[in-house]
Amino acid sequence: MMYRLLIVCLVCLGSLNWLDAQEIHWTQYEMAPLLLNPAKTGDFHGTFRVGGIYRNQFSSITPNAFNTPGIYVDAPVIKGFRDNDWVGAGGALFVDRAGALGLQTGGFFLSGSYHFALGQEANTYIVAGFQTGAYAKRIRDIDAYNSEAIILGEQDPTQGMLSDQAENAQEYAAGLMFKSKLSETFNLEAGFAIKHLNRANLSPLGRGGRLPWRTTAHGTLDIRVNDILTLSPGFMFETFDPVDKLVTQVRSKVLVNEERNIYITGGLGLRWEDSAHLLFGLQFDDLQVSVAYDMTTSDLANAANYFGAFEIAASYIVKIYKKPEVDPVIFCPRF
Repeated sequence: MMYRLLIVCLVCLGSLNWLDAQEIHWTQYEMAPLLLNPAKTGDFHGTFRVGGIYRNQFSSITPNAFNTPGIYVDAPVIKGFRDNDWVGAGGALFVDRAGALGLQTGGFFLSGSYHFALGQEANTYIVAGFQTGAYAKRIRDIDAYNSEAIILGEQDPTQGMLSDQAENAQEYAAGLMFKSKLSETFNLEAGFAIKHLNRANLSPLGRGGRLPWRTTAHGTLDIRVNDILTLSPGFMFETFDPVDKLVTQVRSKVLVNEERNIYITGGLGLRWEDSAHLLFGLQFDDLQVSVAYDMTTSDLANAANYFGAFEIAASYIVKIYKKPEVDPVIFCPRF
């Protein structure tokens, strides 16, 4: 009990050392496409897409320690300059509440993308995306910090520097993506994005702290094994000074009902030096629902009873087709 209490205190106080480096992350990063890479805006066939994701982390150490919901909506809005090009637009919102002090990070972003087709059959695309919006950080529970600060006493370097007023900044991000249907068996996707392009000054410590660039590289290779099974090995690598993280996953998609277009999805993954992942989901035509479980493999494994995080996510592609206008035809009988 005392060991776990000590871990709770370290989580509360240690989070202050990472105020400038606190960033959101999801195991099911593909289920938050606009927050992964703005180039993924409007990257689907349909009228519009809406989705959301929720992550709860380290609840086995302290209740509601880290909670991160996010939602998004996007659409391929207009045709591009050429026949097979198109423009995508959308928006995304997230709120991350970290630790017992309630360190809250939030953002609202608007995204745009241009999909540039290559080749006569338009089986390959290069996509450029841009994103802008508001980014904010805030400590919601100063009283909780003041209670814990007694432990540190006058040696606490942050005493008198904290504020529960939100620090706001403008945010800019950009990304590129390459997509290609290599054959009837293989489909390739690779992307790269940079967030915090303007390196805004944003810190709830009461002192300026410019956000470092957050760079993200990601890729997926869809392998159609047969008419029933598709395997998708993928990766995501991010750098956000002083943290680097690599996620590798192998996902599967199994057709269980061809008439209703129903699939079972699943997979295994690893966030290196942090956690192992178990993925499961269902896809009903254009509706996808999935969950993820993180098993902690880092130094916090014993304190967390190897439970790291739980996620649930959903996305739905709406397709609205215009009914064709057919001129009435009057048939004249022949006598």
